[in-house]
Amino acid sequence: MRRPIETTAFTRTCTPILWHHRCVMRTNQKMRGYLSHLQSDESALSSELLNILALGFVEEKGCVLLASEARASVAARDAGQDDTGYECLTNHLHVKSLAEAVEFARRLNSTLAACFTDGFVVIVSFDGREATVRFHKNRVGQRWLDSNLEEYVDEGIAVLD
Repeated sequence: MRRPIETTAFTRTCTPILWHHRCVMRTNQKMRGYLSHLQSDESALSSELLNILALGFVEEKGCVLLASEARASVAARDAGQDDTGYECLTNHLHVKSLAEAVEFARRLNSTLAACFTDGFVVIVSFDGREATVRFHKNRVGQRWLDSNLEEYVDEGIAVLD
């Protein structure tokens, strides 16, 4: 089990695609439209999301899980579910604001990189009302998303990997 970490101690500079996101991310057209309307001062994190990062991660049978979500999860793992699916099911958070979701995803991505040697995929989806942030380890032969993000026509998708 990993120790909880101080997220403020870790910063990682990423090459910006959009000036207010400070990190490289792949997006579909719908998400680019949503992101173009964000203001740079909308990216503060709630105390709840800061606490989730501060609680850190747990490792369970080869999976990395948010400690807060692993404790709260009551769903049993489906026997046919791969590790990536299990991580995405457990490691998903609903966030009211897209700006906050993108900032949380950016900090989560930096924190994962600082704590683990494995690569991770952090995903933000937004349907125009609510955002979801989820993540999984980057594994050969397993993926959560279609490689063509434009296939997601009903929601905006951003991927940090």
